[in-house]
Amino acid sequence: MKKAGLLMLVCAACAVGEEVSVRTLPKRFAADEWKILSSPFRPSSYNAQRVTRYIVPFALVTGALIATDRRSGAALPNTQDQRVWSGRVSQLGAWYSLTGISGATYLAGRFTGNGRAQETGLLALEALGHAQVSVFAIKQLTNRERPQDDAKGRFWQGGTSFPSGHSAGAFAVATVFAHEYQGHRAVPVVAYSLATAVSLSRVGAQKHWPSDIFVGGTIGYLMGRTTFKRHHQDSLRGSRLMPQVGMVRGGAALHWKF
Repeated sequence: MKKAGLLMLVCAACAVGEEVSVRTLPKRFAADEWKILSSPFRPSSYNAQRVTRYIVPFALVTGALIATDRRSGAALPNTQDQRVWSGRVSQLGAWYSLTGISGATYLAGRFTGNGRAQETGLLALEALGHAQVSVFAIKQLTNRERPQDDAKGRFWQGGTSFPSGHSAGAFAVATVFAHEYQGHRAVPVVAYSLATAVSLSRVGAQKHWPSDIFVGGTIGYLMGRTTFKRHHQDSLRGSRLMPQVGMVRGGAALHWKF
């Protein structure tokens, strides 16, 4: 039941059609955050269909991954080069990188009068914020050891491994971009591929266990999807400005295609 509570911590009821703007963002974020944090304590969150289709599979996969985390981590080469390069890739999923990508998308839309890009940037920022709040709360409840210095991944040992904040943030932003630009086939593929690369890099960098990135990625996806469903405006679908993210020497680059 604890795992079910963790999943419901990141699920909120979805509504459609509320206007998105910088002015209303703080109030809307607070209202949505309250619904997210209180959802595990609402009986309506545990209907039979949701439990059997989502909560039970999530709990089973999470439990299986936790049971095999140490063996999975030990199967990697775990060389110094692996840790260094994985650490570099994972920087794309740092909160400041994701904030920069989301903020730049909003500003690009603002300067070009593109409502869809503005909405994408704001919703990505909002989803990122919800993901980080949920991750922080769960980290405080679990206190899991990180896979460093021969740690065993035990819970309630004062660590901050479970779940992965990088995975949650990367998938939260990726999900908003993928939903906003679902008409462009390349965008969902690139967005989710980058989020997956970030998540896997956290294991390669020996910062997280596989179960950490699975739960973090699930949180991020649910936050991105929930935020999009609640606040997306269908009238913005015709916008042509499309953000593109790519890897360059020394980091990542963001540009827009008209």
